[in-house]
Amino acid sequence: MRPSYGGQASVRRRGIPIHLVGGISVEAMRERLCSKVGCAREAVSTLTYDYGDQMAAVGPLGAGGDPHAHDLCAIHTERLSVPKGWVVVRHETLRV
Repeated sequence: MRPSYGGQASVRRRGIPIHLVGGISVEAMRERLCSKVGCAREAVSTLTYDYGDQMAAVGPLGAGGDPHAHDLCAIHTERLSVPKGWVVVRHETLRV
């Protein structure tokens, strides 16, 4: 079962539910690497910029496919710096 882009669904593979968001599986999202040059670590967050509002937003790993979003590993997420006067908004997920 593959949903149309923008939809959400859940399918089973070997009895384990694999959630789909926008047609991309969680499994495929885990295979993405940090977009920093020379870094081969697994991506854990997505960074986007709003140049008009001088703001950078860092949140959970996005669904992908957005050419204006940048995937970052844990180290580069923590070390993120922005130009003076900019605001960084960090969206955290709940950890259980």
